[in-house]
Amino acid sequence: MINLLPAETKIQLRAAHTNVLLFKYLLVLGTGVTFLGLAFGASYIFLTNNKAAIEKLENNSQSTVSLYSVAQKQLNSILSSVATAKSIMDQQISYSDIVTGIAAALPAGIIIDKLVVDNSTIGKPMTLLARAKTAESVPLMKDNFTQSTLFSNYNLMSVTNNPTDSSGFPVQISVSITVNKGMSL
Repeated sequence: MINLLPAETKIQLRAAHTNVLLFKYLLVLGTGVTFLGLAFGASYIFLTNNKAAIEKLENNSQSTVSLYSVAQKQLNSILSSVATAKSIMDQQISYSDIVTGIAAALPAGIIIDKLVVDNSTIGKPMTLLARAKTAESVPLMKDNFTQSTLFSNYNLMSVTNNPTDSSGFPVQISVSITVNKGMSL
């Protein structure tokens, strides 16, 4: 085929064709830049949201850790208080336990005549005055006190018989016993 177009038109056609190619390249390049811009924008938004969520989670974790720390301190304080109370309670004995223990150690036919119990008597020898119908119950009283875990150091101080006593308990017994600390019935 013979090209009969003038040279000026050929130049213009080539320039038009080049312009169309450049325009297509610009469209592809613009589309690529737009896509990359959107991708970077979406990534930025995604990362910003994740960063905020992670910071919020970290703050929640720190507050949880601080709450745990406070709870742990309170628990340690309570455990310390309970341990202190337990050691005090282990060393403490109630007066009713002492009186009940003495009553349990007294055999039939023996009554308490005089008994003084206070904080100064616990752990130290105290004097117990009792009366009995007969002197034969004194060894049984000794056996009962020595077998009891509440008392120790039983010492018979005196046994006196008063036949003119009108109470029905003519034998007066004086013993020394020690109330053990931390013991119970």
